[in-house]
Amino acid sequence: MKSIFPGPPSSIQAWIAPYLTTLNMYELSKHFHVVLGASLFYQFLFIVSPFISKRLFTSYLTLNYPTRIKWDVHFVSIIQSILISCLVLRCYQDDKLKQDRLFGYSAYRAVKDIYSLACGYFLWDTITSFRYISLFGVAFYLHGMAALSVFLFSYKPFLMYYGTAFLAFEFSTPFLNIHWFLDKLQMTGGLCQLINGIVLLVVFFLVRILWGLYAAFNVFSDIYYNLSIVPLYLALIYLTANILLNILNFYWYSKMLSALKKRLKDPKNYIKNI
Repeated sequence: MKSIFPGPPSSIQAWIAPYLTTLNMYELSKHFHVVLGASLFYQFLFIVSPFISKRLFTSYLTLNYPTRIKWDVHFVSIIQSILISCLVLRCYQDDKLKQDRLFGYSAYRAVKDIYSLACGYFLWDTITSFRYISLFGVAFYLHGMAALSVFLFSYKPFLMYYGTAFLAFEFSTPFLNIHWFLDKLQMTGGLCQLINGIVLLVVFFLVRILWGLYAAFNVFSDIYYNLSIVPLYLALIYLTANILLNILNFYWYSKMLSALKKRLKDPKNYIKNI
């Protein structure tokens, strides 16, 4: 499996390595340039979104400022989710991680590059969610923090095997973003949104609810049966993050179902708050 990005510039690795070594995360120094570069790339997409969006969609110009910010965040999110969904399929080929689900470290640079790409996005997402916390609420900020911590600690290494399981959540994100965009493009209640909404509900349930619970159960089991060798702080971080992510998934899915009920009761008044 070929690497996706070139190796780290020696100057950047030399600068960051001592700090990461104190955290027992030296391996991250070999991929820190990807994390940083990915964050900057997503910020670039956020900045250029208004220029692209207003040329492609005239509806963008009619949106108020808070909604434009949300649009730009969704613009970044849909690109990231499609990108990571395509790349994560390569990670399932890693037999070395299957041999040690707790402390295994991938032999493939490509897998570590994909995890770094995810770290970069969740770093950007955490910062952006905090910056606009009044728009997105605390839940999105906590989601970003939880996801970022899980993927960063995989470079200790710890539970890198399960990274692919949770990146699978992103399979549902493009449909969620499409649903939101259709609403803002005045296509609410149309056939296109109805079809996308059905696909969204099905995929979200499969990857975030069913698969999410299954993956979380396996994480809990692996940690529980190996408590003698798993550092307590890591166990607490991962268990807390997993519980939080699953609660948020159930919360968001309940909102989708609630919105669907409103549509069934009044087809003319379709979902605008998913």
